[in-house]
Amino acid sequence: MTVTKNELDRHFKYEVTAMPGGEAAKRCFECGTCTGLCPVSQAEAAFDPRRILHMIRMGLKDRLLGSDAIWYCTHCDTCTFDCPQGVQFSGVVDVLRDMAIKQGYVEPAAFDQWGTGPCKAACPAHISISGFIAAISQEKYAEGLRLIKKEMPFPAICGRVCHHPCEAQCNRGNVDEPIAIEYLKRFLADVDLSQNKRYVPEIKSQKEDKVAIIGAGPAGLTAAYFLAIEGYRVTVFERLPVAGGMMAVGIPEYRLPRDILMAEIQTIVDMGVEIKTGVIFGKDVTIESLKNDNYKAFFIAVGLHVSRSLNVEGENLAGIIHGINFLQDLSLKKEVSISKRTIVIGGGNVAIDVALAALRTGAEEIQLVCLEARDEMPAWEHEIKDALDEGITITNSCGPNRFIGKDGRVKGVEFKRCTAVFDAQGCFNPQYDECELMSLDGDTVLITIGQACDMSFAEGVPDLEVSPRGPVVTDPLTLETNVAGLFVGGDASYGPRSVVEAVASGKEAAISIDRYLRGEDIKSGRRKDWIGIELEPKDIKRAAREPMLRLGVAERAGTFKEFDFGFSEEQARREAERCLRLCGIQRAKD
Repeated sequence: MTVTKNELDRHFKYEVTAMPGGEAAKRCFECGTCTGLCPVSQAEAAFDPRRILHMIRMGLKDRLLGSDAIWYCTHCDTCTFDCPQGVQFSGVVDVLRDMAIKQGYVEPAAFDQWGTGPCKAACPAHISISGFIAAISQEKYAEGLRLIKKEMPFPAICGRVCHHPCEAQCNRGNVDEPIAIEYLKRFLADVDLSQNKRYVPEIKSQKEDKVAIIGAGPAGLTAAYFLAIEGYRVTVFERLPVAGGMMAVGIPEYRLPRDILMAEIQTIVDMGVEIKTGVIFGKDVTIESLKNDNYKAFFIAVGLHVSRSLNVEGENLAGIIHGINFLQDLSLKKEVSISKRTIVIGGGNVAIDVALAALRTGAEEIQLVCLEARDEMPAWEHEIKDALDEGITITNSCGPNRFIGKDGRVKGVEFKRCTAVFDAQGCFNPQYDECELMSLDGDTVLITIGQACDMSFAEGVPDLEVSPRGPVVTDPLTLETNVAGLFVGGDASYGPRSVVEAVASGKEAAISIDRYLRGEDIKSGRRKDWIGIELEPKDIKRAAREPMLRLGVAERAGTFKEFDFGFSEEQARREAERCLRLCGIQRAKD
């Protein structure tokens, strides 16, 4: 379809303020505050550097008119925190794009190339990473934190325990080393937590609808956070005596101090969310009882708190403990007993945490044994390094054949060599050479081979469709179940993953619940695929990544003190300056 420039000018002039982003357009008085950081205005002199909103409009119009080569905004959000009027520019871009499609100026496929920084695309919560890094570079720490909290409630937590997939995609890595995104996120959060008055998101107009959330882990609390922002009356019901889920009882304190965890949860409470601990869903409350209390929507995010068994001879001997139970007892300050010679079975992150926690709880010699070869271990590389640094021995490609006992107590484990963990289709299907055996001595064995869902919660929803793995989600995008108004997310819906992935799940659940209660289409416009823009940086001066100062290995012995000290302000600013800043824009050639 051909469209003239005059037609587009007339359309943008008279109709933009009638669209959902119209207020943003009206409020902009072109002060130019935002343009100093905009990578588009820095990259393309043809745009008026004083008029960022005009630039966004003209960028889209030039795209529609088929300019040979133009730069245009792709939602890096670097500008957002700078606006004195609070205009959300990325929202304006969405409005203009949708308007162009609806008015027939362009087909949706014309925008297939639109993308954003690869860090933001790789982040499950899609945080505006280049935006908050730009804020650090200008010492605008409060504004940077607000950018993060626009997309997720736990920057201090994820700044410590996130597996940071964003860094693996960082374009700076093509020059020297990726930006330390995780540590910069932690820096902003720690600055906020050090203030007398911490940031609490603004609540929109209060609503009468009540929402019940089952499970106070990262998914459930994230859903509560975003629903509270929308003004809903939210109550979270938690089986454990503490809130936080696996963040509270599955991640040891040396990785995630409990005061940090509680501080970020307190923000959610300060937003009006009620958290009731020690409540067993299916026994103390059910869907029916909650409906009788006028709850209109429900989100089940119970996590995976059951340890899987090996089904190996001798597994019931005294001294054999499931790793999940061990970590939970430690976190709840219950008495635990670990022998000097301890064997840990498993190769994931939980196994590493169990081994390091056991080292701080009485064990002197720890041997970790797993099915996987060294390069197949599911544990993250930095966690494996921590274990090796602290003297834990790792034996790969072995699986338990039987437990060796004496007088009813474990004394060791016989292992057989694992020749393959996965079959040709990539499915977990271990193969063994049972003629090649070895034995290890140990008076305590900690089993950490996987987690499962405690299905007792299903008694509270008799109509819910379930499978042996957990509740059945009929739509993985919206997290709907076969029960109207009931949604399921977090590890219970897709298996054991990371905190930030649980956050993303809770965020999607909040969107679905909000739309459900409003009577809107739950599926419409739900973006699932994010496109990261890859760059080939040229003429970029190399700069070393800022190192994280850590507690020395010798100083860690017998203590649960936090490993990492965090960045100083000087370190954070130096690291922020390494960001290329051009990743949030894209050059289109027609």
